[in-house]
Amino acid sequence: MLGELAVSDAEVSHHHFAQRLGQLIDLSDSVNISRVHAQQSANSFTASTESDEAITAEFLQVRNAIVASIIKSFEDSTGLRRIKLPRPGLEAPTDAASGYEPYGRFYAAHQREMGSKIQQLRKQVREAAQGGSAELAQLVVLDEALGDTLAGHSRKFFAAIPGLLARRYAHLLNEYTLASDDPQGNSGSWPELLELFCQNMQSLLLAEVEARLLPTQGLIEALHSEIENTHHE
Repeated sequence: MLGELAVSDAEVSHHHFAQRLGQLIDLSDSVNISRVHAQQSANSFTASTESDEAITAEFLQVRNAIVASIIKSFEDSTGLRRIKLPRPGLEAPTDAASGYEPYGRFYAAHQREMGSKIQQLRKQVREAAQGGSAELAQLVVLDEALGDTLAGHSRKFFAAIPGLLARRYAHLLNEYTLASDDPQGNSGSWPELLELFCQNMQSLLLAEVEARLLPTQGLIEALHSEIENTHHE
């Protein structure tokens, strides 16, 4: 999505994924992951009483709550909300940095909220999956090791998004300024361009939620698969 907004020069590629992932893992981390991968968890396995339906319901509840919080924060409302979309004046700012600053804080606040909730959810799903089978218990240990290894990279990558979004804001402001200086220009009013920017920001937040949930979703899918195989047997 960042590519579609023309704020990132990086090309999205699904080729050589393992090689590119390996570049994020140093020698000590790779040794630890290899050790964990070879580890047998059967001795520490304890069957869980929590059903896969319950943990799936919890996953959907948390996901829907985050999505609803994002959508509501963009609505015109006088209600009390912890995170509310900034409502600047109708005039375009004199410079992009000062104009974008409140939107950057708004986006970062949503990132902190979704990060905290998804981290807690991932912990709950790990606990449920660990009690699914000895194989799932081993998968959870591997997931924890990978999560710890890639946590720093994830924080850095997600933290870069508000800065990239600032480029989009600056681009729209520049378009408006150039059109205002040109009698033939027709870029729309600044409130219209600002509304477009807010739509871009909301879509980007919703896309980030889905990206952050992928590891947890993968554990749930593994849990479902293990249960289905058990039933077939």
